[in-house]
Amino acid sequence: MDLSFLDGSPNVTPILVRLYDSHKLYGLAKDKNPHARVELTSAVTELLEMKLSPRESELVADVLIGLIRQAEQDLKEAIAERLSIVDTVPLRLALQLANDKIDVARPMLKNSAVLGDLDLIYIIKSKSTGYWQAIAERKQMNEQVMNVLVDTGDIDTGIKLAQNKNITLSDYALGVLCDMARGSDALAQPLLRREEVDATLAAALYDYVGEELKTYITQTYPTHSAQMNEVVDEVVLDFVGAGDTQTQSEFYPSPQMLKAADQYKQRALLTEKLMLSALQRGQIDAFVAQFSRFCALEPQVVIDMLKQKNGQGLAVACKALGVDKASFVSMFLLTNRVRNEGAMVDIKDMSRAVEYYNRVEADVAMDIMKNTSQKKTTD
Repeated sequence: MDLSFLDGSPNVTPILVRLYDSHKLYGLAKDKNPHARVELTSAVTELLEMKLSPRESELVADVLIGLIRQAEQDLKEAIAERLSIVDTVPLRLALQLANDKIDVARPMLKNSAVLGDLDLIYIIKSKSTGYWQAIAERKQMNEQVMNVLVDTGDIDTGIKLAQNKNITLSDYALGVLCDMARGSDALAQPLLRREEVDATLAAALYDYVGEELKTYITQTYPTHSAQMNEVVDEVVLDFVGAGDTQTQSEFYPSPQMLKAADQYKQRALLTEKLMLSALQRGQIDAFVAQFSRFCALEPQVVIDMLKQKNGQGLAVACKALGVDKASFVSMFLLTNRVRNEGAMVDIKDMSRAVEYYNRVEADVAMDIMKNTSQKKTTD
């Protein structure tokens, strides 16, 4: 590498000499001389904090990347720790460290302001849980990054996000974390202590957590006791089918279920994933409540739709509202109890349902939904 241009940079050259000498000393010392490590990391930091021209900065980055590639693990960790709080680190160097082994990468992922959203998202997509957890601890994080993090479905990453009091969780991230927390007290505990979690979301978790967290929920939201009681009742009714549902179809949702579905919709949390979660738990009445609000139809219309053997009505609703085919098929299969009273899924019925979903055009489906809604309004 031609470094002759540095002859005109009297402040840079002595530091590069220090860098070379200390690195040589560190490599020769059998006991990994701690003095040499301090000397190296100080020289690297001092060099990057200097005001350099773009050309100087690029060439210095080349020198440091070469040094880091040859360095021992503990030296890399020490350099990464120091550089993670330096805002003038060249992006190439920051990425080199952030993609190294996790013990080297962790401080950069957690602290470095040099790494942008796209850099972080690429690392999330290409790395594993240790890297996700480090990113989840950042003091500043845009919604796009946290949304990609929760989409990993990793509980340990979710716990780090829930424990991170420096960020405000997006509505999307909050909804996904609440779904994940239904199977993990370790995630539910820090999540319930966040300011963004209101009585509605806390109550939605109530039936899935241990006794200690149930006590915490009921004690933490005293000003919302009436709302809490209603929503907690709704969660219990999901499983026992008690109350008003007994006088109607067993799949007809209670007023509390419908109210909870309205609240999910108002918070933009009424998603395909939420509705499928209800079905996966066997809560068809809760699904009916949510789907009726999702497609603006009366609950009884949704129940009648689910009773159709060929799935025609469900296919129209899903196609009109942009529900993808995989989700439609899951909904059709998981509501089989409504159609066949516990009998096995009829393959012919499923084939006809999928065929109809494939054949119906979205604009035609929207017209059918519009006409159905208008007819029910005038009846």
